[in-house]
Amino acid sequence: MRRPLRPFPRRSLIVAALACLAAAVPAAGQQERFRRTPPLPETFRELRLPDVQTSVQTNGLTVAVNPRPGSPLVTVQLVILAGEADSPRNRPHTATLAARMLGHGSPGLSAGDVELSIESIGGDVSVRTSVDDTVLTFHVLAEQVDRALDIMRPLILQPEFTETELASVRRAYYYELAEKRKDPEFMGRRHLLHLLFENHPYQAMTMPEDQVKLVTAKDVAAFVARFYRPNNAVFVVSGDVDGPAMTQKIGQMFAAWLRRDVNRTPPPAPLPNRKERIAFLDFPTAVDFVVFAGNVVMPPTSPDYYPFLVLNQVLGGSMGSRLFMSLRESKGYAYDAFSEAEFSRSCGVYWARARVTPETIPAAVREISRELKDLATTRAVPDEIERAKSFLIGNLPLRFASLEGYSERLSRFIALGLGPAHWNRASDSLMLVNAESVLTAAERYFLAVPVVVIVGNREWAAPALKEFDLVDIYDSAGVYRETLHKGEKK
Repeated sequence: MRRPLRPFPRRSLIVAALACLAAAVPAAGQQERFRRTPPLPETFRELRLPDVQTSVQTNGLTVAVNPRPGSPLVTVQLVILAGEADSPRNRPHTATLAARMLGHGSPGLSAGDVELSIESIGGDVSVRTSVDDTVLTFHVLAEQVDRALDIMRPLILQPEFTETELASVRRAYYYELAEKRKDPEFMGRRHLLHLLFENHPYQAMTMPEDQVKLVTAKDVAAFVARFYRPNNAVFVVSGDVDGPAMTQKIGQMFAAWLRRDVNRTPPPAPLPNRKERIAFLDFPTAVDFVVFAGNVVMPPTSPDYYPFLVLNQVLGGSMGSRLFMSLRESKGYAYDAFSEAEFSRSCGVYWARARVTPETIPAAVREISRELKDLATTRAVPDEIERAKSFLIGNLPLRFASLEGYSERLSRFIALGLGPAHWNRASDSLMLVNAESVLTAAERYFLAVPVVVIVGNREWAAPALKEFDLVDIYDSAGVYRETLHKGEKK
């Protein structure tokens, strides 16, 4: 006869469970020490990219070919050296609408005909407009490159802009921007750039969607006639192609594209912000609060560019960065905290971003400022710098892994007018960064007071806003409403 099993004492079960948990999970202090001192970075494989073969045709058109043997796809890109900064001041979004109108026909060729032609060769077309440039990108199979150029030729040499087609493009673009306006983070970042580029041509990229309606077909045609010229354009081809043969083919196909002087001077760099400025975007539907703090920095051609990339990585490039470890892990002010940077021809911009609760808004703003000042006044720890360099260098191959990533990097390299060091020597330049160059960059760019933009529900943030001396209040669309002074009712 089997004896019934005796129940295991409950106290013993609890003790055993706690013992197992203690053995499996390090103490909180051990976890914190591990996070603050992660393993040293592993060695990385050197990245070497094929050289870009560049030549200039008789009409001024530049052709840049970057062979990628074995690639089944070829990317054909047309880079126009004009963007939103070149739109008329009273007609922002003209550059974007002009670019989106390119595929909408030419005499004897409707938008539907163009779409069917692209589908027939299995092509994929996209267009991107930045403040400085416009890029039309065509992805096709290698055997369809000639057909892709045949499709592009009439659209570039004989574009047609009708009010009917523009109305369709304008409507789609308007609703695209209106949809983005529902995103608090998108609006916070856009408003930060709007304030940093105040009274500068780059501000055109941040103008509200309502102004899209002002652009006419005549405006688009005038913009294209002025800037879409061979001596203001670069054809970029990457894939399994023969460089000299491809250059000759493009030169012949677009020889009829007439050269004309383009009176365009890149805008000067905007001045960095140097006084305390806090803006609050009232976003009643927002669940969380997002804090942005940023400023203008150097252009990518500056000697400080690579030290600044490392500096930004140390500041907030990962979950081991200073912002994340301070605002989230140590102080508990934020759900997350990171920093980013992007660059144009005339300047760069960095911003720190933190997602916070309403009661921690003032503390988070102070902590971000403290981290910036600490990096500008105290030499960064060598281990931090080496980990940042290792991450950036190790991440380079990932940026070139996909066809889209590769072509995007190549077109940006061409559009920004960067030298070979930025294309094939980035890892070497990053390796040369040291604590001294990082400190120099921090002193130059982090001592300037950043613009702060806070996005969230104004009613919930009322107690927190009382701690700031001045707060400019904007509605969710970025329209100024009032300025609140410390001590006033929020």
